[in-house]
Amino acid sequence: MAALVEFLPLLIFFAFYKLHDIFWATGALMVAFTLQILVTWIIKKEVEKKQWIFFAIIMIFGGFTLFLRDETFIMWKPTVVYLIFAVTLLGSQLLKRPVLKKMMESSITLPDNIWARVNFVWGVFFLAAAAVNLYVAYEFTQEQWVNFKVFWMTIASLVFTVLTIAYLYKYMPKEEQQEKP
Repeated sequence: MAALVEFLPLLIFFAFYKLHDIFWATGALMVAFTLQILVTWIIKKEVEKKQWIFFAIIMIFGGFTLFLRDETFIMWKPTVVYLIFAVTLLGSQLLKRPVLKKMMESSITLPDNIWARVNFVWGVFFLAAAAVNLYVAYEFTQEQWVNFKVFWMTIASLVFTVLTIAYLYKYMPKEEQQEKP
């Protein structure tokens, strides 16, 4: 359910794009994300740092898109987000403190070298996603970029997540494998 709530602003962006244009879609994304932050605060009495960062990026890039009537800014937003993820993951790799381990070690036990490998691969994935987003934004139509962002990047992220889980499963201690379905 939480994944659907996080995906909802993107679906609203897509719907408004199909019904109106990129500027309506951008405004709708900004409103939807604001409402998402409010609902999260009301329900949980806190908002994760990650959501605040996304909120700021959406408001900045969305604001420039609307104020300057230039869709380039909203098309750059995913690249900026992906680069933040890549720099965070790869930077933590250089510091020998993989962020993914820190985020997930309470729910899964793995050897340090496996955490480092998965952290690195996700960092590279986000670097590639940033580059591909820019390529599609500049080499394809706006509509093709919207479809790419909403569907293909979501599918790519889900597939990469499933592949990561499959990879990690063989390194989990046997008792954790039996606890997980």
